[in-house]
Formats: sequence, structure tokens, C-alpha cells
Amino acid sequence: MSENKDTAPLNPNLIGNKVSLRPATPDDLLITHRWLTESDPDTFYNSVTRILSPAETADMFRHKRRSEMDTVLMVLENKEHKPVGTMTLLNYNSLNRSIELALLIDPEKREKGFGSDAVKIISKYLFMQRGLNKVYTQLSGFNLSGMKLFESIGFKKDASLRDHHFYQGEYHPTLIYSLLRYELDW
Repeated sequence: MSENKDTAPLNPNLIGNKVSLRPATPDDLLITHRWLTESDPDTFYNSVTRILSPAETADMFRHKRRSEMDTVLMVLENKEHKPVGTMTLLNYNSLNRSIELALLIDPEKREKGFGSDAVKIISKYLFMQRGLNKVYTQLSGFNLSGMKLFESIGFKKDASLRDHHFYQGEYHPTLIYSLLRYELDW
């Protein structure tokens, strides 16, 4: 599986203090599927979540068409090079030079700084190596740990989409946070 210690990041710009990033493989999705289901997938998505098996998830990953910048990255803990999370880059806008990111950290590995390090690595890479102007994320209004993470590294709240996320019988806002290139200060 992808927990092989010999698997290394392809790009030296994607190595941080605690984690490294590398492109995901279909086998990786078998691991991340467990993290997502343990985390309650309905808390992450603002649309109906299909219930898929790990094999269906990996197969869908193999056949998904991606734009030039859309990708799924594995977040690897630096000491043992084992996966601790996944980061998805999506909704690339070439005119506005922006991209959305979605982060999922293994529930057993949260609150250890892996998520913030991963977001810093990819944001700096996208600004400095790819010339992007904005990196943004969407969070459910009840995702307090997500808000804390993104605010702690300089992301600003751009908007609140009122009653945008239906979860457990109630509507919640979806919050949009972003970091602009000129705001990068770490």
C-alpha cells in the first residue's frame, strides 16, 4: 500500500516541518476512505454524499477527469513517511488565478499541527511556484477546528453563505476563507 517508507515527495518545495505532500494514488484512497467515513462525510460536503465502498472510491479516482491544476495530494508525516491526511485542490480559475483546497486529516492525527503545515506548504507552493493570487476553502459553520486552523495561519473570512449546508435536520452557514499572495507572511 502507499504507507511504504520508500515513497517520497516528487517536489522538494512540498516538504514542510512536520509533513510532506505527494500526489495520491488509487491505493491511497483506500486509507482516506476510512478517515472520511470516521469523520462523518456529511460535515465536509455541501451536497448529497454518495455512500461508496473503498474500492468504488478508488475506481472513481482512477477515472475522474481533472483540470490542469485539480489534484489530490497525500499528506505524509515526515518522520515515518506514513499518510496522515489528504488535500484536494479543485475549482482552479485561470483568469482569477485562484484555487480551492479541501483538507482531511486522519481523526487519530488531528491537533498535532499536520493540517496547518500542509496548508502552509501548498499555499506557498501555489503562490511562489505557480503564480496564483488566492487560495480559498469552504467550511461548514459548525467546523470550529477548521476555522481555528485556517485563521491561525492567516486566512481571512471572505463570506458566509447563509443556510447553505443542511446537516442533521438543520441549516448551517458555509464560510469561505481565503489567503491572498501578498498576505503570505510565514
